[in-house]
Amino acid sequence: MATADLAFHPLTFVTERDGTLVGRPDTGSFALLPEDGAALLRRLADGMPLAEAAAWYDAVYGEPVDLADFIETMRDLGFVQEPGAAAEPVPVRLQAWGRAMFSPLGWSCYALITALAIAAMIYEPRLQPHTRNLFFVPSLVAVEVTLAALQMPLMLWHEGWHVLAGRRLGLPTGLGIGRRLYFVVFETRLDALFGVRPAQRYLPFLAGMLGEVVLFGALTLAAAVDLATGPSWAGRFALAVAYLVLPRLAWQFLIFLRTDLYYVLATALGCSSLHEVGSAYLRHRLGRGGWAEDRWTARERALAPWYALLTAIGTAFLLVAAVFTVVLPAVSFARRLADGIAHRSLSDSRLWDAAVALLVIVVQVVVLPLLVGRRQRRAAA
Repeated sequence: MATADLAFHPLTFVTERDGTLVGRPDTGSFALLPEDGAALLRRLADGMPLAEAAAWYDAVYGEPVDLADFIETMRDLGFVQEPGAAAEPVPVRLQAWGRAMFSPLGWSCYALITALAIAAMIYEPRLQPHTRNLFFVPSLVAVEVTLAALQMPLMLWHEGWHVLAGRRLGLPTGLGIGRRLYFVVFETRLDALFGVRPAQRYLPFLAGMLGEVVLFGALTLAAAVDLATGPSWAGRFALAVAYLVLPRLAWQFLIFLRTDLYYVLATALGCSSLHEVGSAYLRHRLGRGGWAEDRWTARERALAPWYALLTAIGTAFLLVAAVFTVVLPAVSFARRLADGIAHRSLSDSRLWDAAVALLVIVVQVVVLPLLVGRRQRRAAA
């Protein structure tokens, strides 16, 4: 896409409600341009010479354009191809895998797994989610260490579905590694989705939740088979992992924390700054900040009160979800822990098992947060 004066990288143009979203999916650089800016960039990218493009803009919009400044802005965004740089498209790996996973056959398999899992839980109540499912072996240390070790694979499973749903569209979605406090987490890079129509973004945003529903169903069916052939630790382990999936699904409904469902809602409403405008409005209503209306569009200002209400509802939901997904398992664990410490002799291995489990909890909940907090205070100073 060269012009007589300069060349551009392959760009995408997606019409949004507040303008045209222009970007490079290969680098994740996007900018929302007004109608006239997007039209001018299209002509430059299609090969129109600079002088002719300036004359065209003056004739259509009735005013001259500072073309030098416009091109410099496009250069800062990475849209302009530097001399000597090749604009060859980067092949997208695993695209065939993504298409297969979300093919009609794939959807049929997911529906069948989910339906059979629901039927199995109705027929056999022992397969239904319960905090007792977490204790698949007598050792509290083994339970604690195993469940903690499972968090990373479960995150990878969730994020992997996001990646493949994006690769299915030929987009260079990928995985990165980040950190939350002292926890290592996987992060999916989905910026390339802004280069496709909004309707095509929903599946990649929802794919992680779909993967967790499928995983829950598959684990439940595995436990059902185990019960039918004779209960073993493998079936109990499957139920424990299935229980861990539920808090992860519940978390996605906390839209105000910018979860998967937040991006679905923002896309449906056509508002790219939904969280920012809603947070600013809420702070203003609580008397903790001003309300700079000129920063937001009329549509964003109209949506701000509704997002603030959604934040309040989400906070209440978070408290309720915490009771079922955190407090109840913690109470069950504490009872077993207290029993192990209070009713065992020093020679009983279960006493030491409970003591080590308590030590691990103290390190995770007290010691490590204190160390991280002190490190952050030192860095701030």
